[in-house]
Amino acid sequence: MNAESQTTRTRNSTATRTRILESARAKFARDNYDNVGIRDIAASAGVDSALICRYFGSKEELFATVLGSAESKMDMFEAGREGLARRAAEMLLDNAKKDSKILDLMIMLNSASSTTAGDMVRASIKKRFHDPVAELIGGPHAELRAQLFGTTCLGLAVSRTLNGDDRLSAVPREALIERIAAMLEDSLKPF
Repeated sequence: MNAESQTTRTRNSTATRTRILESARAKFARDNYDNVGIRDIAASAGVDSALICRYFGSKEELFATVLGSAESKMDMFEAGREGLARRAAEMLLDNAKKDSKILDLMIMLNSASSTTAGDMVRASIKKRFHDPVAELIGGPHAELRAQLFGTTCLGLAVSRTLNGDDRLSAVPREALIERIAAMLEDSLKPF
């Protein structure tokens, strides 16, 4: 096989894998893990269902890849504990409308009750959000406080997604950030 054929094949396999992943994200965002089939994902991606097993192994592994491909909040954690609540408040106000964030949220909400996917959702949230926050804040009950922080962020994100931004635009952005940051900071306080 010549180099050009290998490059074309790699490009096509990358494109196929990306289409499958995008299709899976869309399907899992609309329905519970248990109700989404490999054939549904394949049809939406315009591929044979055997390719899903070839690229991802199984529906569970595909779902794990979807969870792992969600936008990371690591930049929020890398700056350290100081200002964490404010950075989270800014993120919630500035990024809540991004389609990818809404899809990530819907994927988690739809499949959290699944016997198969629920544990994967919780493990993903713990690894990508709760553990880094607990490590940053330290002290007594750090895991519980990190979970309260995450619950507050999630509640605000869900509310904003359901209610829209109409009322938020009536208040100056800085005032909203300060109010949300205060709520988030309160969730991080030691008991």
